[in-house]
Amino acid sequence: MDNRIQTKTSDQIQQDASVTSPYAPSFIDGFIGFVDRLPGPYWLTFLVLIILQSIIVHVLAWIDGWLSAYVFSPILLLYPLWLWGPLAIMTYLNSISVEALSSFRPLLDVEEEQLRRVKYEFTTMPARSVILSCVIWSIVYVILVYLNRGVFAAYGMGTFFTLILLLEGLLSFSTASAIYYHSLRQLRLVNRTVRMVKKVNLFQIDPVYAFSRVTSRTGISWMIMLSLTLLTFPMQLTNVPVMAILVLQVLLALAAFVLPLRFVNQCLVSEKRSLIAELNQRVERTLERLHRHLDENEMGEVVELNEAIAALNAERDILTSIPTWPWRAGTLTGFLSALILPIILFLLQLVLEKLLGG
Repeated sequence: MDNRIQTKTSDQIQQDASVTSPYAPSFIDGFIGFVDRLPGPYWLTFLVLIILQSIIVHVLAWIDGWLSAYVFSPILLLYPLWLWGPLAIMTYLNSISVEALSSFRPLLDVEEEQLRRVKYEFTTMPARSVILSCVIWSIVYVILVYLNRGVFAAYGMGTFFTLILLLEGLLSFSTASAIYYHSLRQLRLVNRTVRMVKKVNLFQIDPVYAFSRVTSRTGISWMIMLSLTLLTFPMQLTNVPVMAILVLQVLLALAAFVLPLRFVNQCLVSEKRSLIAELNQRVERTLERLHRHLDENEMGEVVELNEAIAALNAERDILTSIPTWPWRAGTLTGFLSALILPIILFLLQLVLEKLLGG
């Protein structure tokens, strides 16, 4: 989708919600809105920022002497990727959630004012919650640095460059880690929104699939960040806390895809069972009539009832073939592929580490 269309949608949401202003937007939403209004696609801006920060850090590493001049080190890409990458992902997921909500709209019996409020909540994080997230992840970063305090000296980094990396890491952890809060918040909103639906129609199922785009792409986004992390983070630096965070990302991605849509699945299963139960009653009544006409030797009626039973069997085949998980097969395949990718990368790194170490 064209980025300008997405921007117009985002701006319209802010204007619609400004009348009621349920809460103040976070500084991250303010920055995302600023980038979104710049000429050109937002992803290009974030890509330029990643490249620019990586160049600056490499230049500082050359000045410090940790790296020889013009030598490239993949590990120096880690913090730029984790600073700007999550902001790009949040921008993308905001636009996807707006599209999903629009597709899901036919199933919602709500007023336009309430719908505007829901759109605002999907695309805007509360300022206080984001600040709290920044504080929590800053503490996590300090703990990780303390547990790995010998790494900088072991890698031969000077005091100047060590300080640069510490500040860069703190900025990345405290700011971009808001993607966890952003994703969990959107997934909770998905769960809340689908619970507004009073009844689903098995024969008009396209709107039901709408939010699977949000949940699947949230999980895929986490897996992309995890894969990039594995490609830039040295295997020898991996310890228990780092592994715990990596495993947590895989589990969260899996939960993000399945859990918010379980209620929709339950609604579809319930509706399917209800329709099949009604069908069974019709079959039972039709068979009773068939037996009665057979007993009375009314063969003309028997032929018509046989056709009716064949039609009911065809209806049963149709009902049983309707899926009850609210996503298309392609969506599930794409998510599972993204889920497997970082696992494969991790195993390959383990094998290469043993081969090269041996």
